[in-house]
Amino acid sequence: MNFSKTLASITFAITLGNAAFAQSVPIEPNAMISDTDDFPRATLLGLVDPAVAMIRANGWRCDSISAVRPFMLSRGFTVVCNGFRYEYDISDRGGNWVVELQ
Repeated sequence: MNFSKTLASITFAITLGNAAFAQSVPIEPNAMISDTDDFPRATLLGLVDPAVAMIRANGWRCDSISAVRPFMLSRGFTVVCNGFRYEYDISDRGGNWVVELQ
């Protein structure tokens, strides 16, 4: 998986959408951010603001980041927000990035 392309795709989608939603989101002190050779922590952190913008564009809440973890078998990742209260999957569906509340 190429998360640089993922980041570019999400950033581009946000740029075309409502940029008012894009803002820096605090990472909680005990946040669980994956860090592997395939999915470096820095890459996942770079996806946080665009992902939160997509979450908020759907009318859902995400005021702080509790966890970010990539999918292992498909293109996408999970974002957990607000003290592990809300969980969202952001995935590539036919070339379109979609957010789903879990």
